[in-house]
Amino acid sequence: MKNKNFFQSVKRAAIGFVNGFRSERNFKVYTVIALVFLALNIITGSGMYDYIIMLSLVCAAFSAEYFNTALERLCDSFCSKKDDDVKFIKDVAAGAVLAIGIAFFSAEGVILAKNILC
Repeated sequence: MKNKNFFQSVKRAAIGFVNGFRSERNFKVYTVIALVFLALNIITGSGMYDYIIMLSLVCAAFSAEYFNTALERLCDSFCSKKDDDVKFIKDVAAGAVLAIGIAFFSAEGVILAKNILC
């Protein structure tokens, strides 16, 4: 069903945001990790650009996890038995989450090292 206007689209997106967050444990883990790094950035005196990088990568990680969650749910709804193609799709989607996670941890490592050592 197509949304009739922009506000309905935003409402549906917000519902999806909350549903994804409630249904997947990983969102709670990512939130804790992001808060820990935020605290470390505050303690070490990060600058504005450090926070922009952190926010961008946190949003990217959450977006990747939302896509991964949606793809897994879609695959599961169409195929209830073991299937090599479904496994491949799920593994690749999870790989996208891992890739952005590596970028996040790498960037945060550099930011924190810079703040601590300089």
